[in-house]
Amino acid sequence: QFNFREFSLTEDVYAQDSIELLRQSGMDFKKNEENGICSHRFGELLMSSGVVLNENVHWITFHSGYDFGYLLKLLTCRNLPSGEAEFFHLLQVFFPTVYDVKYMMKFCNSLHGGLNKLAETLEVQRFGSCHQAGSDSLLTSCAFLKLKQHFFNGVVLKFVGVLYGLGTDNGEYH
Repeated sequence: QFNFREFSLTEDVYAQDSIELLRQSGMDFKKNEENGICSHRFGELLMSSGVVLNENVHWITFHSGYDFGYLLKLLTCRNLPSGEAEFFHLLQVFFPTVYDVKYMMKFCNSLHGGLNKLAETLEVQRFGSCHQAGSDSLLTSCAFLKLKQHFFNGVVLKFVGVLYGLGTDNGEYH
């Protein structure tokens, strides 16, 4: 989990319910402002790491539009594009192989809800605390593998590059 120092509860726009959820999960925003990671340096290291711009790295996510928006802003050192077509072009360049499990659930009639509900339905065990990056990532990955095998017979290429609530999911780009 990466906690950046540039986020400020007094200066930035945010959803209060999201902040409360993070606080309840142990997030200390004051500590992050003082000791968090420099987002610009993180962007530099991420760019040079080999995990972006690499079609062999598969990004398995759950309802991740905001997450990729933030990462694209860090990686390009620019504001996000104003249109979805440009956003999805950048997404495809930097993250060529992305799967959004929340989007995939739309094609499974019996599945609905958030990550915890999905894991419960699929009988996927959580390790660690809810809303902590490591635990949520492992749970998302395990849920993805179960969906892939049990609902899609191992074939999921048609879901690459689609994010829940954006683009193709709204009948537009892909």
